Amino acid sequence: MRPIGACAPVVCWHCGQPVDFQSGQQTARYLYRGEQPFTVVIEDWVHCACGAYQNIRRLNEITVEALGNT
Repeated sequence: MRPIGACAPVVCWHCGQPVDFQSGQQTARYLYRGEQPFTVVIEDWVHCACGAYQNIRRLNEITVEALGNT
């Protein structure tokens, strides 16, 4: 999967501070079918320093590549 477009800066709904999100730091991840073929909406829930949880949604394209020769 690869992101489509740039991810906008995310601020915490509770304290208003920017949420510094990096891949692999989510506490939960949900996948939803996108509106276009071969797309998926990824929703990550991340922990803010204030203690609240914030969701970050991004549109991704799904690509399938062969691994090796058969």
